[in-house]
Amino acid sequence: MSLVIRIDLSSQQINSEEITEEHPLYYYAGRSLTSKIVSEEVPPRSNPLSAENKLIVAAGFLTGTPCPNSGRFSIGAKSPLTNGIKESNVGGRAPALMGRHDIRALILEHISPFWVVLVIQSDGKVIIDSAKDLQGLNNYDLAEKLMEKYGKNIGVLSIGVAGEKQLKAASIASIDLEGYPSRHAGRGGLGAVMGSKKLKAIVVIPPKKTRLTYHDISTFKTESKEWGLSIYKAKRMLSKFGTLVGLTTMNSLNGLPTQNFRHGSYDKAEQISGEALFDYIEENNGKSGIACSPGCVIKCSNLVTNSEGKHLTSSLEYETVALNGSNLLIDSIEDLAEIDHACDDVGLDTIEFGNATGVYMESGKIAWGDAKKVVELIYGIMQDNPDSITVANGAVNTGKIFQVNRVAHVKGQGFPGYDPRSFKAMGVTFLTSPMGADHTAGSAISGRVPYPDREYGKLTESDHKVELSRGLQIFTMIHDSIGQCFFVNPTYQSTPHIVKLLNAKYGWNLTPNELINWSKSWLKMEIDYNTKVGLKSVDNFPSFIEKECLEDNSKRIWDVSREDLEHIWNDLK
Repeated sequence: MSLVIRIDLSSQQINSEEITEEHPLYYYAGRSLTSKIVSEEVPPRSNPLSAENKLIVAAGFLTGTPCPNSGRFSIGAKSPLTNGIKESNVGGRAPALMGRHDIRALILEHISPFWVVLVIQSDGKVIIDSAKDLQGLNNYDLAEKLMEKYGKNIGVLSIGVAGEKQLKAASIASIDLEGYPSRHAGRGGLGAVMGSKKLKAIVVIPPKKTRLTYHDISTFKTESKEWGLSIYKAKRMLSKFGTLVGLTTMNSLNGLPTQNFRHGSYDKAEQISGEALFDYIEENNGKSGIACSPGCVIKCSNLVTNSEGKHLTSSLEYETVALNGSNLLIDSIEDLAEIDHACDDVGLDTIEFGNATGVYMESGKIAWGDAKKVVELIYGIMQDNPDSITVANGAVNTGKIFQVNRVAHVKGQGFPGYDPRSFKAMGVTFLTSPMGADHTAGSAISGRVPYPDREYGKLTESDHKVELSRGLQIFTMIHDSIGQCFFVNPTYQSTPHIVKLLNAKYGWNLTPNELINWSKSWLKMEIDYNTKVGLKSVDNFPSFIEKECLEDNSKRIWDVSREDLEHIWNDLK
């Protein structure tokens, strides 16, 4: 029987609830569950860093099962960055382990009087340990100490010093299969929420055996194997080159953020491409094609070491490279790996940090392309360097402090690695997702369409892009709620597989259209909460996106119909 475990950090009281069919949370998991709890239990006008906020860690409906790529879970709260509802999902070891404990969610309430570590023991019991000797550690040293104490095979969620200081770009690290704190729930400043509760880490000790049960295990295994094989065959390029496989395409389509979103192409893009990363990894005895979590068949992660054999990061991904590479005019794979390592260590979202640093460079505080100064800026957090603290509180804060108006954000959250003037549907997602500027909410990249029999036009054209983004947002919510990586493809074609697995797991008679309607209701729940907060369901871009064309040969502008945008969520149930 699945459990929801409530932890009152102020009183150290821990209570478990069995999730029976009659329980109001039974038909929620992953993102839908974190958003359900936030929407019903966190006051809309509350301070995200106060005791009123809650931090929820929720396994998906299929997390920890043989379903391919289902080694993820969601972390949710009211965001200190957007001030609205927020979910960020992550892989690594911890999600699958928590799923195998059959723990549907941890709900962390109030504020501890001292720094603590939450531990899920091998028998599934949850206890609270002191973190007195762990305060002040960054994620790499912290991971080592926790594995020494609790075992080398544990899963860990943790915050570095950025989270301890409650900085708004702070992330939550999850150690990967190699034991490095390289997977991050980055978006929305959820590391700051964790820090506000004086929770340094969550440790998940492996169960002696899985506690998951199945209505029809034979059907579940057969469907998982067949679907997994088809995914594996379709994603071979991701395995070789990682998520950087698309960087040169983004560049050729004039959508790669360059020099604080001034240009859509970078003349040194090939030096930071997937091919360049692959060559660097080969030359320095790193690894390509590794999984970020148990059960991953795509294996788009990588392990990057330098010429001396020192581990730098795992993995170096597209968003990190786009926002800290072309956006900052940094053209070295090794420099970018060093920046990624520093962000992972201190605990910063590389997307928000790259945006904020672009604004910082815009102000003239450091030169474009100065990678050494960027790393110094990150570690300056340790000494409370004022500029480091400013940047680590996000792009909007950086613009305000240094009087720079060119800040690429929606709802206070910096853009991911796609210029919306070229990638129109991605722009629609930024404006209309309850999450703010978040590509993972509805990632409209080349070849990804919600319904294969419908016409959506070219990515760089404005026609049909509201429908494209809307469909992807609906299907992405499904993947986020089952605990599956959206690289599987958040489209209608995946839905019959998901329904078959859910029915085999839970004994339901769910249809694809019923699941789609669930997803619409979950999105409406998030939008309604944000409305109570005072946020728009359809937002606006900063004026430079609305008024300026890209400074390259494309001269593209933002030209998606505002009237179409305003109607995107009209039919939500």
